Amino acid sequence: MIKEQPFTEISDQNRKLSSAVYMEKLSSVEHYLEIGHNPRPVLQSISIEIMKGEIWAITGNNKYEMKLLLEIMANIKPYYNGRCVLMERGMMRHKRVILPHIFYIGNTNMAYNNMNVLEYLMFSTANSSSDVVSQQERIFEQLISFGLGNISLTPISTLTPEYKALVLLIVAIYSLSQLLVFNLPALVFNEAQVTALINIKKYIRSSEQTLVISTLDPLLIERICDHTAFLYNGKLIFQGTTEEFRYKYDRIVLTIKDKNAQNLKERLINALPLYKYDIQDQVITVRNYSADNNNARQIYEEVVAAGFAPDKIRINPKTVKNACEEIIKQYDLQE
Repeated sequence: MIKEQPFTEISDQNRKLSSAVYMEKLSSVEHYLEIGHNPRPVLQSISIEIMKGEIWAITGNNKYEMKLLLEIMANIKPYYNGRCVLMERGMMRHKRVILPHIFYIGNTNMAYNNMNVLEYLMFSTANSSSDVVSQQERIFEQLISFGLGNISLTPISTLTPEYKALVLLIVAIYSLSQLLVFNLPALVFNEAQVTALINIKKYIRSSEQTLVISTLDPLLIERICDHTAFLYNGKLIFQGTTEEFRYKYDRIVLTIKDKNAQNLKERLINALPLYKYDIQDQVITVRNYSADNNNARQIYEEVVAAGFAPDKIRINPKTVKNACEEIIKQYDLQE
């Protein structure tokens, strides 16, 4: 029998004052059952600290694991062992309580379909001290500032899941909850919706709230989240700033498009064996897996010296998409 952990406080005063989420060696109740192997926890020895006011993406190679981690983070699901502290409050492993300081968005059916967007937001903020007219005007102006004025009078029943999710996120920021958990990893937002999320992010920052998003969309991570955590087969293999993630795992230096790509590749292999070269559709992708700094100029000078005049050379800006692909490839090879 699992022994219930008592309510705990964090001993470290600085962490107590600044942590929104603190997990230490946490494992899930849920297990994978594999023929010929012992059951293993879906989430294994998770340790992560998210500070107040930060915006994090939780991504990885398995949508179920990502959703489960955020469910535990929101106190929706129990955990097997380890430690979980949310907004300075230690969480017991078994007792599930809807916490007033956490707003959880786990599906897009939470909004009332018999209202339009403005009506629903008015309903959600009914306890406001403002008079109805002033409150309606304020919410309408806020929707316009977010770039969502076009859906203000749209019935919620006709919205796409992505727009419903944005409406629920606005409800979350109006709730004044300290920790917002946005657990919809399957959604893919278009450009207008991402722009709205960027504007909502600014509001969240000004309110000093904390936002944690589960997503498989690398562009969303790049444009919205300052920090990233990557789950691979139930283990947290990276956590840090999104910039650190991009530069650590995106190994692509540049791409070269040339009609004689195979000849150019052979020349570069002989001259610069430090790099790895792959060809697809007459485009050479140059990667660097060494500890040395990427030297795009060195590669360009070698191309010119060899007498080639490529149709196009593009220096890679280091993207979350490439980083995600590379980290999965790296850990797949280690399995």
